[in-house]
Amino acid sequence: MSSEQLTIGCDPELVCRLNGKFTDVSKYFRPRSSMGLDGNESIAEIRPGLSESPIDLTAKIKSVLEYGNEKHPELEFYSGHYVDGYPIGGHIHISVAPTDELIDSLDTVLYSFSECIDDKEQREKRKTSGYGSRKSHSKKYYGLEYRTPGSWLLSPSIALVTLTLAKLTTIGVLEDRLDFVKLKGEQDARTFMKNYEDYLSTVPQDCEEGLTELKILLNMNIDWNQNILPNWGLEVAA
Repeated sequence: MSSEQLTIGCDPELVCRLNGKFTDVSKYFRPRSSMGLDGNESIAEIRPGLSESPIDLTAKIKSVLEYGNEKHPELEFYSGHYVDGYPIGGHIHISVAPTDELIDSLDTVLYSFSECIDDKEQREKRKTSGYGSRKSHSKKYYGLEYRTPGSWLLSPSIALVTLTLAKLTTIGVLEDRLDFVKLKGEQDARTFMKNYEDYLSTVPQDCEEGLTELKILLNMNIDWNQNILPNWGLEVAA
């Protein structure tokens, strides 16, 4: 499969709060909506569809968030790994069959990114609850679902970088025969991510912005305990 044919999708989750306190999302959204429910019907799940472009998919995510915000402007939305007693994920869908080499490389790259930006205490709580283990994935009719990441919906920048890394790593493994496990070697996660772009042979134009944003994020201290809506340019109820 060429990079032009590769598609990515996702179904990241969110915790909802009303006046600063957890609220069951089934009170507000329908199960099969684009702004729907996950399996336990307490957590919101975003279903933006799929795209060949990380930029386009990020824009689709914003459209779904806009819909949820317009429908219930009183709600706040929180991302991360573990919020208000609930593990939440950011599963990524890729239109290729899983192989050991691909899963190992996706895990090396995206877990290294997690090491740089995520709340480690939340991540450990999610693991303890039985979710988010390393290399977690499922074979699907469309290809594969990579299940390790927490919910990366804190900002459009983090969403774009996450989806860009997934696409570039897949292209690197399948087209350019890169082994990101070997490339990382003994480097710490931050050093590896700073050097990531240097290892790439193929960088589609729709991935260039994500690589630029990656450099910015690696120099930021990120607070995950915040309503994501302002970060996406959406209104918060007074």
